Amino acid sequence: MIIESALFKLPEILMGYENTDGLYENNIANLFSMAILTELNARNIDNPLGKIQMEKRYDKDINIRCDMYLDLTRIIPEEKLSQYGIYQKNWLEFKYFGGINRNNGNITKSKNAGKIMYDIFRLINYTDKNNKNGLYSICVFNDLPKNYLAFNRRDDNKREWLNYILTPGINEWIFELNDETNTVKEAFKDVANIKMEVKTRTTCFEPLKEQKDKAFWGYLIQVLDGKII
Repeated sequence: MIIESALFKLPEILMGYENTDGLYENNIANLFSMAILTELNARNIDNPLGKIQMEKRYDKDINIRCDMYLDLTRIIPEEKLSQYGIYQKNWLEFKYFGGINRNNGNITKSKNAGKIMYDIFRLINYTDKNNKNGLYSICVFNDLPKNYLAFNRRDDNKREWLNYILTPGINEWIFELNDETNTVKEAFKDVANIKMEVKTRTTCFEPLKEQKDKAFWGYLIQVLDGKII
């Protein structure tokens, strides 16, 4: 479980990062790649850098890029580990929410939630349906997720899908774009009127209690199955 092991290296890497206010999304992707390299080097894998590709196109003919592609061909026995949801070819999207202490404006909580869901949409929509791939959305926060995400709509109806994807374990949920506010829809750009039925597995690291000082929350959301209607 190379990707899961890399996730649990992030707290140590992040807490050792001197200028955490200067962290941005691409920094998180790069730090995660370092954690992956540590895992591969521990297994004495030849040319570990060659297994990682940043900003890889989902489709060579379409200019839509995934943050990271990890090819573990000939490293893991997929025929044995696929029953655990572990695959040789893996697509990873990253989101980092760390602007509370550096932005003067309001945090757009609904749009932030939409950005996470749009990544999950991309993972389902643009990857090869004929071959099973590992599909991951990785979200890191420098404060409680509730301070960055709108778990309720303006009418106080809960966004159940948001609760599900940040709850450890395996969950099945439905997302309907038509039910969402305009700020969530903005994250979907030219996409409209979609419904997704999704099964995810979430692994996370969280502080044991709320912190006043520097701390991080991280969620590895694996799409085990997904259907766009």
